[in-house]
Amino acid sequence: MSIELSGQNKQLFVVSELFYPETISTGYIMTEIAKELAKTNKVTVIAGPEFYEEKEYKATANLEDIQITRGNYVNYNKNNFFSRIYGVFSTSWKMMRLMKKHIPANSEILMVTNPLILFVLSSFYIRKKSWNIKLLVHDVFPENLIIAGVLKSNTSIVYKLLRSIFKKAYLKMDTLIVLGRDMKKLFLEKTKGASKITIIENWADTVNIQKNDLPNTIPNFLFAGNLGRLQGLDVLLNALLATKNYNYTFTFIGSGAVEKSISDFISSHALNHVQKLGWLPREQQNEFMAKATIGVISLTEHMFGLGVPSKCYNLLAAGKPILYIGDPGSEIHQLISEHNIGWFAQAGNTKEIEQVIIEIVNSGTSDYQLKSDKARILAEELYAKEIILNKFSKLF
Repeated sequence: MSIELSGQNKQLFVVSELFYPETISTGYIMTEIAKELAKTNKVTVIAGPEFYEEKEYKATANLEDIQITRGNYVNYNKNNFFSRIYGVFSTSWKMMRLMKKHIPANSEILMVTNPLILFVLSSFYIRKKSWNIKLLVHDVFPENLIIAGVLKSNTSIVYKLLRSIFKKAYLKMDTLIVLGRDMKKLFLEKTKGASKITIIENWADTVNIQKNDLPNTIPNFLFAGNLGRLQGLDVLLNALLATKNYNYTFTFIGSGAVEKSISDFISSHALNHVQKLGWLPREQQNEFMAKATIGVISLTEHMFGLGVPSKCYNLLAAGKPILYIGDPGSEIHQLISEHNIGWFAQAGNTKEIEQVIIEIVNSGTSDYQLKSDKARILAEELYAKEIILNKFSKLF
C-alpha cells in the first residue's frame, strides 16, 4: 500500500511515450508539465524510447528532480504503417509492464494518449491497483483511425468494437483533460456526460518566443510542424498551385509521412514561390518565425473535436496572424472569430482556401499589424505558459 504524502513529498507519476530529451510537440509538453509538478511533488516518469525522431545531436537524458524510467524498446519507422503498428503495440506493452512494476497501488497518475494502446491497457488495472489516472487527450481514438485512413468505415464491425473498448477505457479515467471546447463537446457526447472533463489548453511560450516586427516584404506564409496525413496538405498544395501567380511566398518546415510528396509536388509543378525545409530544432523557432508574415495551421476535414494543434499558441506568442484551415466551430476557428487574429478557410474546400489566400495577399500591412498585436495580447492574457501549467498544478 502506498502512503499519500503532502507538500513536496507527495508522489506523482507521469506516463508518456514521448519525453525529455525529445523536443517534438508531445514530448516537450509532457516534460514541461512534469517539471512544473516536480516543484511541489516527487515525480517519476514512465517514458518510451529516448529518441522518437532522428536528431543530428544528442541531449543529456538526465532531468533534475525527476526520475525517468525507460524500458528496452525496439526501433520502428513511424512513417511505415506496419512498422508503426508493431512499434505501438510493443512500446505500449513494455510501458505497461513498467507501470505495473514501478507504480504502487493508490497512486495518482498523469497519462497522455500516446502510445494509443497504453491507456486502454492501464484501464484494466485501475480497479485492481486503485490508480487515479488523469488522461491528457492529445489524440481521440478510434475516430482518428478513420481520418488517418487506417479504418475505412465507422459502420464496420472492427470500428464498433474499438469504439466500445476505447469508450470503456475513457470512462474508467478519473479525469479527461481535453484541449478545447470542440473536444469537450465531442467527449460529452462519447461518454454521455458520465466522465469528468476539464479543458486545459496548450500554452504559448511568451518568454522564449518574441514578438518581432512583421517582415517588410511580400507576405510569407509559414507552415511549421508535422507533415502528416491529418494535416490536409494535399488540398493546401493544390490551392498554392492555383494561386502561384499572386505575390507571396510559402515555406514548409518539418518532417512526416507526406514530406516527400510535398517536395515532389513543388518540384513537378515548378512552384518557385514555395520551399520546403527539413526539421529544425525548437531552439530555432524565434529565427524562422521572425521571417514569416502569416502562420498557417491546416487539418484535414472531419477533425472537429479530434485535436487542437499546439503550434497555434506559439504562433500567437510570436504575434503571427493565423490562416486556419479546418472544420467550422472548432477551437481555433472560434478563437479567430472571437479575437480577430487571422483568417479561416474550411478544410477540404480548395476553392475557399484559394480565395482566402488571395484575400490575405491583398490585405494591407495595417491589417496584418492589427491581427499581430491582438495575437500577442491573447497569448499573454489567456495562454501564457505559467497560466496553463498552473491549471495542471491545481488538478493535483
